[in-house]
Order: sequence, then structure tokens, then C-alpha cells
Amino acid sequence: MVADPDSASVPSFCVVLPMFNEEDNARKCVSGIADFLRMEVAGSSIIAVNDGSSDATAVVLQELQKEYPELIVEGHSVNSGYGAAVRTGFEAAMRGEWDYALVMDADGTQNPEFIRGFYVPMRDGVDFIKATRYAHGGRVEGVSFKRRLISWVGNKLAQFALRTSLTDYTNGFRAIRTGFLPNLTTTENGFPVLLEEVHLAAKMGATFAEVPYTLGVRRGSESGSKFVYSISVYTTYLKYLFKR
Repeated sequence: MVADPDSASVPSFCVVLPMFNEEDNARKCVSGIADFLRMEVAGSSIIAVNDGSSDATAVVLQELQKEYPELIVEGHSVNSGYGAAVRTGFEAAMRGEWDYALVMDADGTQNPEFIRGFYVPMRDGVDFIKATRYAHGGRVEGVSFKRRLISWVGNKLAQFALRTSLTDYTNGFRAIRTGFLPNLTTTENGFPVLLEEVHLAAKMGATFAEVPYTLGVRRGSESGSKFVYSISVYTTYLKYLFKR
């Protein structure tokens, strides 16, 4: 693979990976992202946040640090939720003084190659960049109709209520300028933090951009207990959809 010739001008960034019970998937996820970054952008790192996993995720991450010195491991002693793991990753990103914190899922559903799409809006200094399944060039592959329907409905509600330029609010693949993070004081510990982030950012006058990507299916054999989207999650979303 030949690196993007324009990647040298990309602002510095780290990849934040919230992880919960990713023993079987952590190696493939971290190595795939690390190998991509080594080919593309000098000085990038990965911040893996082990959110109180009850399996051997912590052990696997310790082993990976020997192979990938760019891997930084943060951890919670007990499972605190996706939102809490993201905040821990953001705190580490601010300490490291990267220009952007780029959050990805650790389940293999987001191909590292789609990181390239973030380069242009990063160079433009956009505050909040979201990958999207719904804008031109984005799509979903191998995901059940039920999950696609729940996601589509949730995102249409969010688009109507929050009235930003975004089309994909429930997707966790995003990059936020670290200079913007100190004021992005979220409180949600679960997946609703995704709506809370956008709600707060919009109130603060953030600039937004989207980049297309393809969401793949999670491999069941590579995953144990996960952060799960459900109807109850979207019920919690409602308070942000209609909050001013």
C-alpha cells in the first residue's frame, strides 16, 4: 500500500479505542490500525481504554504494547460504560497534545482505511467530524434489517431535533479537535454520550463535517460481551433530541 502523499500535512491525531471484553478481537483490531497508521501518518498513536473487562483483554493489550510502542493503555478497574471509556480516552489524548482524538470501535466493523476520509476536514480545522453510513458514498453491509431500521429511525429523529448538518448521530466513528474537548463535558456513561456530544458541541457553535464509510458486520466468533444498541438506548437518546 502506498501512503497518501498528502498525509504528511494532516494534523496530529490519536485513535481512541474503548474496549470491553475484547480478548479475542483486540490483537486483530490494534495491529490492523497500527499497521495502517505506520504506513500513513507519522507520530500517531492508539489509546486503548480497557473498560473493566472480565476476560483477558488487559493481558492481550500488555502483550501488544511490546510489539507496538505507539499503543497507550488506559483502564478502569470496573466496567463503567462506553461514555466513561471515551472520556478516559479523551483525557489521555489531551495530555498527549494531539490535535485530534479519533474514536473507533474495537470490534472490526470499521476498516482503518476509512481514516483517510478524515484527513481533509482535519486539515481544515473542523471541530467535530463524523463518519456516516447515510450520506453519499456511505453504506451498510451485512447488518440485520432490524438493527438497520432502529438505527435509521434514531438518526432521523436526531437529524430533525438537533438540526445540524450531520446525518449519522448514532455512529461512534468520529474525530474531535482536542482543543475543543475541555469544554465538551459529557456525563452519559452509555451510548447516549454520542447524542450528548453533538448536542453540547452544537450549543457551543462547533463546526461539523461528515465523511462516508462502510459499516461492516461484527464477527460473532471474535466478540464476547459488547456495548449493545437497543430500544432502551434510543429512549435515553430522546432527552437530547428535544433538549435545548
